[in-house]
Amino acid sequence: MLEKTHEADVLLTKIKTKRQELANYLAKYEPRHSLLINSSIIFGALTVALTAGPGVGGSKFIDTMNNAMSFSIPVWQLLCLIAAILSVAVVIVNGMLKSQNLTSKITSAKSCTAKLEGLETLLELQQMDVKQAAPLYTQYISEVYHV
Repeated sequence: MLEKTHEADVLLTKIKTKRQELANYLAKYEPRHSLLINSSIIFGALTVALTAGPGVGGSKFIDTMNNAMSFSIPVWQLLCLIAAILSVAVVIVNGMLKSQNLTSKITSAKSCTAKLEGLETLLELQQMDVKQAAPLYTQYISEVYHV
């Protein structure tokens, strides 16, 4: 019985350590993920807003803007230039999201955290044998190889 208790303690320690690693990973990458998504949304919306004025208002909008502000270049060129820069920013941000696969990694880290919490609870309440829990632990952590 003492050996089983030791085995359970070892597995519980591993579970707690992995859960802490996952919490650290999520604390680091969730804010970055949110920032990238929000940046993409905002830059895309600004691009549309900048091109909507001249597109909908036509020459009357452009004349009004030229009279209201004095730039060294026509307002429509300035708006198009800013819209182009924002469009490039959207492409870059979306590329970063795709290349780093953050959405999938964060989802799998959250899922694994929940599974490990359940496994930990079952072990602590002695509702599961270590021989049953160990393969599940291995299966769960293989889902978060990136952490």
